[in-house]
Amino acid sequence: MTAPLSGIRVVEVANYVAGPSAGGLMADLGADVIKVEPPGGEVVRGVQAAGPGEWVFTLENRGKRSVTVDLAAPGGPELVHELLAQADVLLTNLIAPRLRKYRLMPADVHAVAPRLVHVSVSGYGITGPESDRPAFDFAGFWARSGIMGVVGHPGQPPVLSRVAQGDHTTGVTALAATLAALRLRDLTGEGQTVEIALQHTGVYTIATDVARALVDGKQPPRFDRERPSNPLFNTYETADGEWVMLVHMTPDPYWPRLCAALDEPGWAADPRYAAMASRAEHGPALFPHIQAHFHEHPLAYWSERLDAHGLIWAPMVTLPEVVRDPQLEHRHAFPAVPGREEGFRTVAAPFYFHDPNAVRPRGPAPEAGEHTFAVLTELGFSEERISALAAAGVLG
Repeated sequence: MTAPLSGIRVVEVANYVAGPSAGGLMADLGADVIKVEPPGGEVVRGVQAAGPGEWVFTLENRGKRSVTVDLAAPGGPELVHELLAQADVLLTNLIAPRLRKYRLMPADVHAVAPRLVHVSVSGYGITGPESDRPAFDFAGFWARSGIMGVVGHPGQPPVLSRVAQGDHTTGVTALAATLAALRLRDLTGEGQTVEIALQHTGVYTIATDVARALVDGKQPPRFDRERPSNPLFNTYETADGEWVMLVHMTPDPYWPRLCAALDEPGWAADPRYAAMASRAEHGPALFPHIQAHFHEHPLAYWSERLDAHGLIWAPMVTLPEVVRDPQLEHRHAFPAVPGREEGFRTVAAPFYFHDPNAVRPRGPAPEAGEHTFAVLTELGFSEERISALAAAGVLG
């Protein structure tokens, strides 16, 4: 079966994670993603010697083709314009000043490629009062979106997100926007411009809190597990030091089930706990009693017990457990990377097609400039012109 994005050519002028992750997903879906890198390769290649860089670069750039172009050299931006003239999408995460410098703003590229979809990934957008401000996900996604202010324990300093958590969320957002823009381009025949910002994506991930703030103008309190307003939405430690996460947002039908699971049937009828409002009032007093029950038995016991009573819950797991998870294995979440040594696996796109050819790693991450000659030849460049560009310092 043909891959969903077969026949779509993407020119990626991006580095680090947020932009390249979107390009990596497009490559998994079958797009021809041409990664334009500076001579020597993009910045993430530089941390490969430390170890994790190789895993990160493969994760974000598998299946792409690499062309090295010095955008600062005379003729560099013009060469990229020629690539764009035969492409469907420009994917970039350069901030607005660099887009202007290299003539890659929407008006610049639509002048040479009117049907192109211009997709910009940045901290705050390429328009507006802060379009010139750079950001990584810790700043734009985590801090400026308001997420940092509502997570963590009350009274404690702000907590950090994990590396690239906001980048990957923004990359998936960029993929969705690109697909929609391609559809609109096909309907109208006109090029499209799409901006995806780390800050805006972060705001959307906590949209339920933000929607309330739009109404009442208040900062929601952080969760306090020892003073829960809803004991069915909380974490509990088991006898063997493991943790259980109970999740019931509308808990009244589930409260008797938890009472039965804890061998406390009387709690279901106790007027202090019988209704959600009264449980919220008595939550701080109820919490230690529930926690004491969980401390009596190990996780294996509670796993059977909570399932038997139809409760919605999950154990807190470690990453070594995640990469061995049978459910994730069923979904082919950790595929081998073609062209890499046996046993080298990566993380799949976060959507599962039953057709195995629809979305999968199409190849290894490229070496810097590995495909420069091949790509330019495909686009009609003669050997003499390619040699001249290389001699002039335009190609890496």
